[in-house]
Amino acid sequence: MEEFIENIKMLVNTLGHKVFDKKREFNRKQKQEIFFIKAARGADGQGEPTSDGFVVFKNSKAAVTIVTSTSPSFVIYRQKLIKEGVLVEKEDHFEFSDDYIFSSPSTAAVMVMGRNANCLTEWKNKDGKSLKEFETSDKLVI
Repeated sequence: MEEFIENIKMLVNTLGHKVFDKKREFNRKQKQEIFFIKAARGADGQGEPTSDGFVVFKNSKAAVTIVTSTSPSFVIYRQKLIKEGVLVEKEDHFEFSDDYIFSSPSTAAVMVMGRNANCLTEWKNKDGKSLKEFETSDKLVI
């Protein structure tokens, strides 16, 4: 049985889903571009892309409520983050208790904003350049 579980963990991790990791660390020494996201209901997050996905920084603020059109799987995931203490309720928002790595910038944006979001246009750097603009300008043109 243990071997079966280990095989499942390896397969799921290989597919890019880090669901079995207790806490995922990232290397702050290799700073990427920092991105910001702001929205109604108290959302005010900061983070950066990593090789594992997208890290939202400690003390980032997440919307206190979620909109009704939010995907049920995101609602369940958000409740899990609250239950685990990743998102801590404050007066008018939730706050990230620690840096947290999401499997994608889209999931990070949804958790911060409390609504479905297009991560490529919502996350912006200090110069106002979107994640999409940043990623395409970072590619070499041959």
